[in-house]
Amino acid sequence: MSQTQESSKAVTEFRLSKKKFLLNLIKLIPKMKKIRKRAEEILLETEPLKLKVEAPNSDIIHKDLENICKVPHRRIGTEEAHEIEDFLVSKCKELGLESVRKEPVEVINWSATNWNLTISREGEEIEIPCFYVLNTGFTSESGITAPLIYVGTGKEKDFKKVDVSDKIVVADIEFPNLPIGKLIKLTKLFYVSDPSNSIDDTTDLILTFALSNFPPQALGGKRREDSVYWRAFDRGALGLVLILRDYPSNINSHWGPYDGAMKPIPALYVGKYEGIKVRELAKEDSAQCTMILEGNKEPSIAHNIWGILPGKSEEMIMISSHHDSAFKGASEDGTGVAMVLAQLRAWSKIPEKERPRSLLFCLSAGHLYGGIGAEKFAQKYKDTFLKNVLVDLNLEHMCAKEVVEDSETHNFKITNNLAIGALFISRNENLVAPVIKACREHNIERMLLIPDNFFATPPIGEAGHFATHANLKVIHWIRSPYYLLTEEDTLDKIDVNKLHTTAQCVSDLINSLMSLPRESI
Repeated sequence: MSQTQESSKAVTEFRLSKKKFLLNLIKLIPKMKKIRKRAEEILLETEPLKLKVEAPNSDIIHKDLENICKVPHRRIGTEEAHEIEDFLVSKCKELGLESVRKEPVEVINWSATNWNLTISREGEEIEIPCFYVLNTGFTSESGITAPLIYVGTGKEKDFKKVDVSDKIVVADIEFPNLPIGKLIKLTKLFYVSDPSNSIDDTTDLILTFALSNFPPQALGGKRREDSVYWRAFDRGALGLVLILRDYPSNINSHWGPYDGAMKPIPALYVGKYEGIKVRELAKEDSAQCTMILEGNKEPSIAHNIWGILPGKSEEMIMISSHHDSAFKGASEDGTGVAMVLAQLRAWSKIPEKERPRSLLFCLSAGHLYGGIGAEKFAQKYKDTFLKNVLVDLNLEHMCAKEVVEDSETHNFKITNNLAIGALFISRNENLVAPVIKACREHNIERMLLIPDNFFATPPIGEAGHFATHANLKVIHWIRSPYYLLTEEDTLDKIDVNKLHTTAQCVSDLINSLMSLPRESI
């Protein structure tokens, strides 16, 4: 069965819509309040954990993280990714996961080798710093030369005003801004873990993973007709220059949309401040643009890595993350992988007869390829051992530091906070209660405990694929620093001092889940 045929049965559609979000939120507010009340009642009756599980210290977790991030990137299907896959298989076996599976997933290795953007005007040539847009069309060595045409944000009405045929389209990319402070005040979330009270009414968060007018399509699904890219292509454009207008820095190395869909014409990103110049030049009749995007693509494979640590019962708690990354990927998702390894270290030291349930460890491939690894894994095993999984605890972007834009340099500036994050939890008070308990006891910073469908979509990240294709309950831990999906996602952005505390919080949460009656989940 082909990928398209298989995925047509169910697609994981992360389609962010302001209207759907608000309508869904109206329904969720009373439900969240009710679940929160019940969860607090459960906590009053909760007894202390009998089993003691000790998470590894920060130095050990950090060493794993350094090894995971020792290559420039872990892009799926590449030699670098294969090197780290082999390391993870070896490490899992070393830590006590005896039967480790390394299962292939077919992908296309799209790789850019040279890119450039030059605009000429009245004999003057201006080279613009740029970065390629993933999975778009390649040019020849000499590139494409054509007039520029500016289309604003590329809505349908914008294209009706101009003729883009045989031109290079310039468009502004929009990113949603989530008014977190106002949402907390308006709604009754499951819980807000913010011991330092750093979140106030003015706190907001730009969702830099969500390109509003250049959205991803579902893996194996239809293209998005509301995309500036496809609108330009359908009207005969030769290429696109996309300005990261709403990004909180001048960075241009954005990796997305990461849907695994190969696109026909080339596209390049420019930072928002270089974009000011590009926008002005695009409005001049004499301006000509030459864009170059050379590269190659070929069939390759990535690998899902997984294994089961047996316990007294075949019932399982699943602990997961994805191992691929666009760049160094310290946060996305080196920390998630290191945290999964930390749980394997902790729980493998507990004798099998003392582990109430089995633990399924899964490091999936291709999150940055439409979640192909998670989807293939879920589709393959949904009718077998995944039926024994009570909940998937998915870990991403752990201990990521917050950054803001430096007003003088327009670069990222690290603050004293961790990046704001969320725990997406299936709407069940018996799952919400132990998460609240773990966050309280370990003073987890700047985390919102929210329903899995908070955005009127499946849970964001890998957990959404497991929920959609295997109907798993989820607890999905994720932070959202602005450097995600950029070359700035480096080891210095991780708060090493918080690694142990976070790992212990996760260990205690798993410990609580071990004793929950199946019928309550």
